[in-house]
Amino acid sequence: MTGKRHHVLTTLLLTMLATVPADAEKIRTSVPGLNLNYLSVLSAEDRKFFRDEGLENETIAIGGPAGIAALVSGDVDFSGAGGSGLRAAVRGAPLKAIFYQTEKPTWYLVVNPSIAQGSDLKGKKIGVALIGDSEDRFITLFAERSGVSARELTKISLGTSIGDKILGIKSGAVSAVVLDPAGTVAAEREGMRKLAFLGDMFSLPFQGYVASNQKLADNPTQVKRWIRAMTRSLLFIRERPEDAADIALRRLRIKNVTKPMLTEAIRSYVRAFPPGIPGVPSPEGVKSILEHELRIPLKLDKPLAAENFFDLRWAEEVRKEFEAK
Repeated sequence: MTGKRHHVLTTLLLTMLATVPADAEKIRTSVPGLNLNYLSVLSAEDRKFFRDEGLENETIAIGGPAGIAALVSGDVDFSGAGGSGLRAAVRGAPLKAIFYQTEKPTWYLVVNPSIAQGSDLKGKKIGVALIGDSEDRFITLFAERSGVSARELTKISLGTSIGDKILGIKSGAVSAVVLDPAGTVAAEREGMRKLAFLGDMFSLPFQGYVASNQKLADNPTQVKRWIRAMTRSLLFIRERPEDAADIALRRLRIKNVTKPMLTEAIRSYVRAFPPGIPGVPSPEGVKSILEHELRIPLKLDKPLAAENFFDLRWAEEVRKEFEAK
């Protein structure tokens, strides 16, 4: 009995030691919110894709500018606040975009049932994660296409919590919010309706990740390994949505959502992926980012050079490796 017990304890110890290799590099990845748009990072942890690359990742939810400040200071290694990161780069921050998950936005505009069309947003209060962030701009663009000017909208910051956004509509504090596919499914269950899929309206690579120039110069192999783990995770999500839904159930804080609902939401989400191996935006997509995420929002007169804001060489290398397989 003693021998068996010793064997069991030894096996358990070895398993625990194998979970995080002794020489694993500890890194931190910040994301704007714990929602389906960033399930990839959590899946890469859960499926041990980071571990396979010799990395031990900690995911931290930090919204927009705060996440970029943490990246610039070195408190995090990679940030999913791509839009905020590039706008900071225009202002001089030493950052570049290295990886994009989708070829178009995955957000839905979710509204109070009384809102039937875009023009009904006139004079209404709209909930966004942060004033001036990507959600804010997309809602403004949608409203303007519906004949409603930005001056006719009142924006209220609700943070990144899906629950808080849904509660904002239920309580009457706001009439509309932007949600990821999983949050949209949860909101519809609460009696709200989706007014528009923003990905159908705006051809814009989305969910970009940025890293510091120092990281790119000092540890390029780590950058490539991080990208490889993230690429594996996106392919896992696309190819095995039901298994990905299990991870979402455990790791995302979404109330009143079942596995079938999450599976449906994931299938909706991956429609925004580019064909083939994800990670690298198309040349047209890069131009769209420079125009709609940077030049227009920042009211710049001159066009911007892509090489000043993008370093996609490792994402390109990883894509070629996966395509070769």
